[in-house]
Amino acid sequence: MMKFLGKILHGLATGLGTLFNVLINIMNVIVVTFEGIRELLFMIFVFGCSTIIIFPIIPLFLPKKALYFIFAVIFIPILGPKFISFLRYINYTLTEWMYDRADSMITGQKVGYEKISDYSDKYIYEQEQIRRRQQEEEARRQQEEMNRRFEEFVRNFGNYEETRNYGGYSGGYKNDNYSGYQGVNDIGFKEKYENACKTLGVDVDTDIYKVKLNYRKLAKKYHPDINKDPNATTMFTKVNEAYEFLTEENIKKYKQNYL
Repeated sequence: MMKFLGKILHGLATGLGTLFNVLINIMNVIVVTFEGIRELLFMIFVFGCSTIIIFPIIPLFLPKKALYFIFAVIFIPILGPKFISFLRYINYTLTEWMYDRADSMITGQKVGYEKISDYSDKYIYEQEQIRRRQQEEEARRQQEEMNRRFEEFVRNFGNYEETRNYGGYSGGYKNDNYSGYQGVNDIGFKEKYENACKTLGVDVDTDIYKVKLNYRKLAKKYHPDINKDPNATTMFTKVNEAYEFLTEENIKKYKQNYL
């Protein structure tokens, strides 16, 4: 009986997660749309000097529906991302709790945390870790860009000195040992990214939400407390390493440089 109830609860968690993902995608579309409208209106106001002059009195002559629309254009791009973040928080906290309760019923063993507040704390901690990794990645990227520019400056300066010593321009810069900046300096980044996608069963053009969804499924599948297969621990470790690597920043980086 408990296994049957666990399966029902697992199905409810899946349905609830799908509903939240649909709402999040709809909100993303709305926010992006209104951001575009806001930028377009801003350009009109900026480049129309006469419009800027009369802008303070425009609301006095607009109907209420137009005022509501302007209000939405201004505030949806500001409040929308906060609401999306809240939906993601509720989605993760509630569905993770339901999934673990379902697994506990099915397996007869304790899975996850007892209190739903523990899942809330876990989500907040993971988000802080993601932000920290993004900051570190951004700092590393900036450092690499500074190193690249410095190396380019040194090479160009060396070429200038060589040209001056030989008494004039020799036909342009040429260095067979240097091919210029290629966009991504990380050795093995592409291969590591694609292997991580393969491990989690997602496409290389994935997004962070699909990564999290597949990670949750695979982590539960290969968790040593649930799966007694000798290879489960190894797969569980690989799945966690792939999830740690497929950050939002690395996904964006791969798409910009290889797609």
